[in-house]
Amino acid sequence: METKKQGKRAELLAPAGNMECLKAALAAGADAVYLGGRQFGARAFAGNFGDQELLDALKLAHFWKKKIYLTVNTLTKDRELEELVGWLAPFYEAGLDGVIVQDLGVLWSCREAFPKLELHASTQMTVTEPGAALFLKSFGVSRIVPARELSLPELADLKEKTGMELETFIHGALCYCYSGQCLFSGFLGGRSGNRGRCAQPCRLPYRIQKNGKVLENEQGISPYPLSLKDLCTLPLLPQILEAGIDSLKIEGRMKSPEYVAGVTAVYRKYMDLYEKDPDGYRVDPKDRKLLEQLYLRSEQSSGYYERHNGREMVTPKRPGYVGCPESLTEEIRRKYIDRPLTMPVDLKAVLRKGQPFLLEAVCRGGRKTAEGMVVQPAKSRPLDKDTLSRQLTKTGGSVFYVQNLSVELQEDVFLPVSALNDLRRQVLESLYEEMADAGQRPKAWQDFDTEGQNTGLEDGEKGVFFALTSTPGQALAVLESLKIRRLYLPADAVFSENWKPVWGSVSERKSADPGFSLFLTLPVILRSYSEGYLEELEKWLRQDPKGVGTDGIMACSLSGLTWLRRIGWKGKIALQHTAYVFNQKTHDFYRKYFGADSYTASLELNRRELEALPVKDREMVVYGRAPMMISAGCVKKTAGLCSLLRTQENLFLSAKAVGPSKEEEVFCLQDRYQACFPVRIDCRHCMNTIYNSVPLSLHQYIEEIKACGVRALRLDFTVEDGRETKKILELFSGGLLAPQDYAYTTGHYKKGVQ
Repeated sequence: METKKQGKRAELLAPAGNMECLKAALAAGADAVYLGGRQFGARAFAGNFGDQELLDALKLAHFWKKKIYLTVNTLTKDRELEELVGWLAPFYEAGLDGVIVQDLGVLWSCREAFPKLELHASTQMTVTEPGAALFLKSFGVSRIVPARELSLPELADLKEKTGMELETFIHGALCYCYSGQCLFSGFLGGRSGNRGRCAQPCRLPYRIQKNGKVLENEQGISPYPLSLKDLCTLPLLPQILEAGIDSLKIEGRMKSPEYVAGVTAVYRKYMDLYEKDPDGYRVDPKDRKLLEQLYLRSEQSSGYYERHNGREMVTPKRPGYVGCPESLTEEIRRKYIDRPLTMPVDLKAVLRKGQPFLLEAVCRGGRKTAEGMVVQPAKSRPLDKDTLSRQLTKTGGSVFYVQNLSVELQEDVFLPVSALNDLRRQVLESLYEEMADAGQRPKAWQDFDTEGQNTGLEDGEKGVFFALTSTPGQALAVLESLKIRRLYLPADAVFSENWKPVWGSVSERKSADPGFSLFLTLPVILRSYSEGYLEELEKWLRQDPKGVGTDGIMACSLSGLTWLRRIGWKGKIALQHTAYVFNQKTHDFYRKYFGADSYTASLELNRRELEALPVKDREMVVYGRAPMMISAGCVKKTAGLCSLLRTQENLFLSAKAVGPSKEEEVFCLQDRYQACFPVRIDCRHCMNTIYNSVPLSLHQYIEEIKACGVRALRLDFTVEDGRETKKILELFSGGLLAPQDYAYTTGHYKKGVQ
């Protein structure tokens, strides 16, 4: 094994859901702690920190020369964004070391209001490749928490091409879905994972169906195909450090102080061992066992660091926490939690008759001197050294213990014990404040305008119909409807012979209808190995071999947008709801930096919240199955039916290397209530999209939505065949839609999410 590359020491980053967890993390050797306040954090059900508690936490961490990163990693509504800067200001002034951000509106607000504050891009931003990371770097982001799905080679590539700090998870729970691309919890129970309230539907049982037939568990299929094993990277630490990871992150803001202390201590031990002797790195099986006992749903794996997906990553049995042995809990509490977290201090006391009592405290470069009561001549019982030493070393309740005490005591003098105690407390509190406040900043500017910058949007035809399609049959049906003014085709269609009949129909429609436009939709997830695909797509766009004239591109993520900027795309740009426009600040961000022509707001906003967003360039999805999860996992592979031998080296050498799945293969996940969630198996990009069991349909609100002045009403076709597509088009265009025509949901339009 090669020795570790020279550079700064990697940071061990621990979670804290409350003050006891914070102290446990510091005692166990964490270099930094991430935690949340009562607002804006992605763990709403953790204890979290009140405002004063958070200020106290900053003091304590900075006293120990450790860092605090505040999680502001949820999607934020307009009314909440108005409060953000004022809420953050006291923590910024107290020396907050960084904020972890998901929402681009929040990112922009923080950059403008707090230019000296470190900004970290949350894993909820779904950063999967260097292009998006470099754009965020240009905007002032210093650290990326990449998608957990990235492999070690991808992480090394990201580090080399961006030079940014990387923070990756090394231990704890894993989501089945790309973080930031999950609507499952919100749609099923109104508790949004993007708002920190995930109900974890991925931990529930599902049966995999293929072509309507349940694949039985006798074939070795887990009844919990969406529940991933917990992550444990102890054996992989050398490779992770070699990849250039700057911060090694432990998951668990909702877990106990014992878990925080135990896991932190184990990883501290092995990070130190590797730094001391890289070639002698070995993991003691006892430490693996300890980690399993602290918290384990079923089994552990190395996650995505060494593989793209696979059955071996999924829990084989019901995911449920097995309790930690009481003896281990007691041992950890005794070692890290119940023992006071204290630092040595040297005291020097000088007591001379007729002069003020002088006490000096020195600790790790900090020094404080205080004067107390004037020393009196003793009338009966003079103060002796034993009494003086006993009182000055009583530091219980403070963060200090007296290591060395120097006493200069004149004979026959007296001071009350209360005077000794008062001055000791005063000097130690003063020393603590000085050491803890070393990172304070001047008062923040708080007159920041949070109302956004509504750029001049062009006027045009409003309330028209657009359609997004996924299959050739759907596209051909849409092209027959003169009501549809814009057609979205998947960008993959340009490489597939199956779509050949569509191109001729598109050309005919565009010739006969000059107001009709064609857009291509980029994949939601683009990774560094997508470069071959993107190179061929760029070539296709420049040559236009079908002669259809692509009018615009729908970008589904920051990666897609940065690619369009890189190739100098001059056409129109539409934003899919997966780009998460949740507030006007985010909307204005996309228009200002990418020139987005139209956008689709997040599907988790209700109609009142949508009123806060611009309407002139908004596309409103009025029909379509919501993508509940976009995952690197594959239910087909979990079922043992994938014949492709995928490795990190052979993925995506070109766009044409692997075609899409055969269309006759229809996969679904059936839940315990017999509801079936269709799964699109995307072999070209090696990812799955799990759709809702019923489509969103806002047919009864069409006139209300039109009256708002939206740019377009959009029909999204996902798993429908050509006949079903025609039926939906007729029903919506004719205004004859009735609830009995199909099962549907109104989604979040009426209620929204927590």
